[in-house]
Amino acid sequence: MDYCLRLDDACPQMNAEKWKKMESILDEYKIKPIVGVIPENRDPDFVSVADENFWGKACEWQKKGWTIALHGLHHELYFHESRGYYQLSHSRKTEWAGRSSTEQYEMLKQGYRILKEHGLTPTCFFAPCHTYDKATVKAIALMKTEGDSMYISDGYALHPYQRDGVYFLPTLFDTPHKLPMQGAYTFVYHPNNMQEQDFAYLEDFLKKYASLFRSADEIMEKYDSVKNQGILGKIIELVIYFLRGIKGSKE
Repeated sequence: MDYCLRLDDACPQMNAEKWKKMESILDEYKIKPIVGVIPENRDPDFVSVADENFWGKACEWQKKGWTIALHGLHHELYFHESRGYYQLSHSRKTEWAGRSSTEQYEMLKQGYRILKEHGLTPTCFFAPCHTYDKATVKAIALMKTEGDSMYISDGYALHPYQRDGVYFLPTLFDTPHKLPMQGAYTFVYHPNNMQEQDFAYLEDFLKKYASLFRSADEIMEKYDSVKNQGILGKIIELVIYFLRGIKGSKE
């Protein structure tokens, strides 16, 4: 059983106080998360004053063994019909889906270059709102052939898998909870939006299960022979898509 924690939306305009609290908890329990860094944030929803020390902090995360992920490019979202995605989603927001393979490739290269210029080497990619399409995956596969290899933190399965020449580390859940089936599970948090009860719940969970957590890079190295997604992964994708649709209709 392998658990992994993913933190979304790290950027100079993030809520520095909440991120500091998250980092303190993770350090105490020796947890090394995936941290999604927005290369050049333009999302108006991030209203905190830009932290001039952000990139230095991000480099310290990398030194501690945190997995650096390329989280989009600008986090600049636009409306998109909830179809045509590589992974089924009900979301009507995206930064990536609908653009050409060439445009998405250039966006990936630009984001990757920005992080490298700040001393970061991303080994992972995930799109804002979990929305991307086949052109996104094609562009990531192309970067892999050029030596800039990244796997995707997304997808529905019990173990990492391969599809269209790209490796995927599945993300089935947001809130951490003990799971009965063997597998590799990523729990997703957005520190900017967390409340006190969220931090308390996470810390209580880590007190019990910290020994089960691994960094994303460690998990991907463990699965050195990654198989294709398979029918089980596709069934799980359909079931979760259906359940999230029910949940969304009640909110």
